[in-house]
Amino acid sequence: MAPNRRRNKNYILATAALLIVVVAAIIAAGCTAGTSTPGAVIGLTGVSWSLDSYCDENSTLVGVLQGTEITARFDDGKVTGLAGCNQYGGDYHQNGTALSFSTLAQTLKYCEEPRGIMEQEARFMEVLGSTAGYRIENDRLLLTDAAGATVLVFTKEKPASIVGTSWTLAGLAGEDGGLLPVVPGTTVTAVFGADGRIGGSAGCNRYGANYAVHGADLMIEPTTMTEMYCGEPSGVMEQEDRYLALLAEVASCRVEGDRLILTDANGTDILVFEPIIRAPDLPLAGTDWVLDGYSTGKDAVSPVIAGTEITAMFAPDGKVAGSAGCNHYGGSYSLDGGNLSVSSLFSTLMYCGEPEGIMEQEGKYLALLANVSSYRVQGDRLTLTDAEGTDLLFFVVAEEVPPAPLAGTNWVLDTYSTGEDAVSSVIAKTTITVTFSPDGNIAGNAGCNNYGAAYRLDGTNLSVSPPVSTKMYCGEPEGIMEQEARYLTLLESVAGYRIDGNRLDLLDGAGGILLSFRADDADRS
Repeated sequence: MAPNRRRNKNYILATAALLIVVVAAIIAAGCTAGTSTPGAVIGLTGVSWSLDSYCDENSTLVGVLQGTEITARFDDGKVTGLAGCNQYGGDYHQNGTALSFSTLAQTLKYCEEPRGIMEQEARFMEVLGSTAGYRIENDRLLLTDAAGATVLVFTKEKPASIVGTSWTLAGLAGEDGGLLPVVPGTTVTAVFGADGRIGGSAGCNRYGANYAVHGADLMIEPTTMTEMYCGEPSGVMEQEDRYLALLAEVASCRVEGDRLILTDANGTDILVFEPIIRAPDLPLAGTDWVLDGYSTGKDAVSPVIAGTEITAMFAPDGKVAGSAGCNHYGGSYSLDGGNLSVSSLFSTLMYCGEPEGIMEQEGKYLALLANVSSYRVQGDRLTLTDAEGTDLLFFVVAEEVPPAPLAGTNWVLDTYSTGEDAVSSVIAKTTITVTFSPDGNIAGNAGCNNYGAAYRLDGTNLSVSPPVSTKMYCGEPEGIMEQEARYLTLLESVAGYRIDGNRLDLLDGAGGILLSFRADDADRS
């Protein structure tokens, strides 16, 4: 038995010595082949990989610098990704677990932050070019060199959520499959709303559609859009048609660095976006909105007729008012979360013959407004929707107009109160004006006669003394003298004023609008 014990002891010592040599070799090697069983040869393509660690100049696996991102994606024999600062791409060749790269190229940006990013990028590209094989273990991709040592360790990226993000188009696939840059002077955008709607500008027209995203899978339904034609810049309409056609082919999405890439069912990149720094959503109440388009039924959207402007202002007190294109309108609204209802709509009764179709457009707008059931604000855009979820009215924020000064501006009356919350427009072919002079006097024409009065200001408080006027009588048009009398009486009741851009409202003691004017730019001093 003793010899056997000595033999076993010698065997154990020899085995231990050999193990020490192996461990020492592993420690000395640093970046070595793993000892686990290689994973199945699947899952390399169609996945976005994020670098976790790489083999440095000392043959040691080190983690990626904090604040940097290095990625790789393998599709159809091409590898693309972000090297930390620059985008890169090239060809790859796979045969079983053998993997090699060729024709690697990258963009030529220089990044200063964080410190060491360019050195890390150079090392990554060098190591990537020396790759000879790979294996996949769970959700990790390990690239190895010719000796089987692990030189790059990637982890599978979780699909980035695109919900609530905003993008501007950087490139789109041409007819030959190559990526084309966006036509200079055009902007194409995509906003993925939390409500399952994608929308934006296609370069000339606004568009919208429903979308659904599940992981990396993305489906976009047929779009609705306005129907404008843009002649400039050259090629904008052809680009718009191509963009909308490609949207219909989208099957998946991925985010690489700061880019969103949409691909078709074959995995081909067809649309490449860059991020938009999105402004905070504007409030519904207190924002001046201008109509950009409206539903004409059956998913069709029409732009506003050229030369007309339709506006909406939702005041904090529950009142909505604006211009319907020809007439001024008003009403009440109520809010309950995202639910919105508009009631008690009224408007002035003017008739506008130009431009063609303006009155039909006005009637359609007011009918749609009365049918609103909910709203959503995305950045500087407001969409009003009916009870079935159909988008009815599309607004953009109005361009800011510097307020006209009270004194020195020639104000032209648009509407006046007739009592009991009723409003009347000025009789056709009559003009009523007022000018506030810096010396504390007002003067103007009341429709037939010239008049004058003194006024006093205290902040936004305004009072007007009883006006004096000439004594002419005008028989035409019918009702002109009654309108003049009503106007002069209302002037005496004024207790305050407010100016919003080029509009002046004279108010009673309770803040109600008595007289509503617009600035006559031609006569503004």
